[in-house]
Amino acid sequence: MTMVRTGYTGAEVKAGLFLTFCLALFVAMLFFYGKASRIWRGREELKVVFTSVTSLRPDAPVRFNGVEVGRVKNIEIKRLDAEYLKRLPLLGPNDLDNLPLTPQQRDALHRQQRPAADADEAARQEWLKSFHESVLKGIADRTMIELTLEVLSPKDKAKGEQAMRRYRADDQVRIVTTLLGDTSVEISSGSSPNPPDPEKVVLGVSGDFFTNLGKSIEQVKEILTNVSDVVGATERESVRKALRRFDSITQKIENIVQLADRRLPATWDKVDGLADSAQKDLGQVTESIVSLRPQVVRTLETAEGAVRDLQGKLGGLADEAKTAVVEVKGQVKPILDDLQYITSHSKEDFPLLIRNAKDLAERLRLSADKLDGVLNTGDRLLRESYPDLRRLILALRMGGENLSEATDLIKRKPWLLMNPSKDVAFDQAQVSAQKLETATTRVRELSTELAAVRRNLPAQPNRAQLERLDFLLQELNILSGVLQGAGDATRKQVLPPFERKKGGFLGNEESNAVPNK
Repeated sequence: MTMVRTGYTGAEVKAGLFLTFCLALFVAMLFFYGKASRIWRGREELKVVFTSVTSLRPDAPVRFNGVEVGRVKNIEIKRLDAEYLKRLPLLGPNDLDNLPLTPQQRDALHRQQRPAADADEAARQEWLKSFHESVLKGIADRTMIELTLEVLSPKDKAKGEQAMRRYRADDQVRIVTTLLGDTSVEISSGSSPNPPDPEKVVLGVSGDFFTNLGKSIEQVKEILTNVSDVVGATERESVRKALRRFDSITQKIENIVQLADRRLPATWDKVDGLADSAQKDLGQVTESIVSLRPQVVRTLETAEGAVRDLQGKLGGLADEAKTAVVEVKGQVKPILDDLQYITSHSKEDFPLLIRNAKDLAERLRLSADKLDGVLNTGDRLLRESYPDLRRLILALRMGGENLSEATDLIKRKPWLLMNPSKDVAFDQAQVSAQKLETATTRVRELSTELAAVRRNLPAQPNRAQLERLDFLLQELNILSGVLQGAGDATRKQVLPPFERKKGGFLGNEESNAVPNK
């Protein structure tokens, strides 16, 4: 039998077969490792339950703090039977919005009494367990959506699996929807040192914007309910003392008001009687003042004329004295010159006469100098007394003006001549004014203390208490203003008429303000 020759050697055929085998093996490895990549890349599954998944689809991306770490593997609807309830984590008051509860059940659970802020950890854990049992009774036989999240799980053999744990027991898992309708699962890292229990499921955060807003409002309400625990016992005792002092002050104010209500009618009756009697005497006083005014005017005119005459006489006397001094001085000088001439020409014949004449001349010269000094002193005294005389004249003139204005004032207001009454109502009104002033001072002290307490309180958790304190401060300030106004009005009513009206007269300061010339 003849063999057909192919033209290839045995080595070439073997090499071709080996190459074909390697190519087939490479293709098989591509398929195999493409399916098994999830195993050798290190993945784990997380079970998360939601009340609503908002159109989430399988294979939706899963992000851990914004970084994509996996996909949604499976979505199932689970019935919360007794077995499945055991897989739920420990539920607290903050988890009620993420559970299938009715509004009535949620409100009832929120109204449950909670432990005090200073309670120990054991009491808190005991209350939390009882609260968890109450929540489980409320959600029994309800349905929730379970998501199976297939996420990357990094491992480091040198440090161990536990050291490289990425997910924590208190991680927050929520469903995020973009404006374009794309949904994804977002995992926010927690702070717990423990990894999630594989036998438990994670409770996801469900709800849209309004649900989350309602949850935030509930948290704010919870904070406000604990404001009394934030405020210390010292501040509360200070507020109580201030309120007790305020009660005593208000009681005193009420007593003062009642006393004023009882005494004011009698006081006003007396005032009306005084006004009637003053009106009856007003005509007589007015006639007396009118009859006195011409006499006062004539007296003032006479006084002014006398002052002018005195001023003229004093001026004339001063001028005459000055003229006499000048004339005497002019007459003495020629005599001295003549004597000097006589003595100088007759000294040879009359030596003794010359000596006597010289002595006489010297004495006359000394007398003339002394007389000149006396005249200068008199002139100086006249110049110094002239401003005093002018001030005296101005004082008399101002006194006349004051008397004229006083006469006009008495004509217009004759009741100023009357003495104030010194009856019991006057003393009682003074006592009322003093009590009103004391009450005003105490109300202001109370307002100051409340303002200090208000500044010491924290601003955020005590908003309701701060608003209450602000309202009390505003009311106290208004009350102090009313009390001060009542005290001022009472003091104005009880002051004597001359004491209130004495500012209308001219003072004596004007007579002292005359400039020296």
